[in-house]
Amino acid sequence: MFVSDGGGPTPGPTGSPSPTPSASPTPSPTGTSPPPWPTDGSVTIFTPTDNPASPNWSDRSAVEVGVRFRSDVNGVVTGVRFYKGPANTGVHTGSLWTTGGQLLASGTFQNESGSGWQTLTFAQPVGVTAGTTYVASYHTAVGYYAVTVGAFNNPLDRPPLHASANGGVYRYGAGSAYPSEGTPHNYWVDVMFRTP
Repeated sequence: MFVSDGGGPTPGPTGSPSPTPSASPTPSPTGTSPPPWPTDGSVTIFTPTDNPASPNWSDRSAVEVGVRFRSDVNGVVTGVRFYKGPANTGVHTGSLWTTGGQLLASGTFQNESGSGWQTLTFAQPVGVTAGTTYVASYHTAVGYYAVTVGAFNNPLDRPPLHASANGGVYRYGAGSAYPSEGTPHNYWVDVMFRTP
């Protein structure tokens, strides 16, 4: 459960003031894993050298985590990505939402690797409007999501994409749902964006 430190919610179990990476056995992936970085000309919020401070936060609760973002130009979101630590096992569902909670696209990540960036390409690209904020998220049934505490105290600008200040979002629950709670923490959720 998130606990407050006076500056907003902190991602962590009650009584744990700092990230504690955990490890658990991870089944070997089957099939061919998607490439860790987009190869279709898409741009992303994060670069190949960006890594979370904690790849597995020691929170064992089912939760939807994500990021609020916007683009400087009209385009399409072709999918979502998330950074996976080795303890974040099981099935993961990725989604794209309006800030009002309308689901625009979703799907299940396939052929995940044991850790690192995981990629979900939507069945159809979703058009997004310049200057409008959207939410990209994924659901984990086991917790152990990646996090960098306070990384969104300020916006992250990677033109044409921008992650909002306090742009981390979350919602606890057994199934995928719109993550309406805001926080300055980065949960390492990303989008794949292209101009038409």
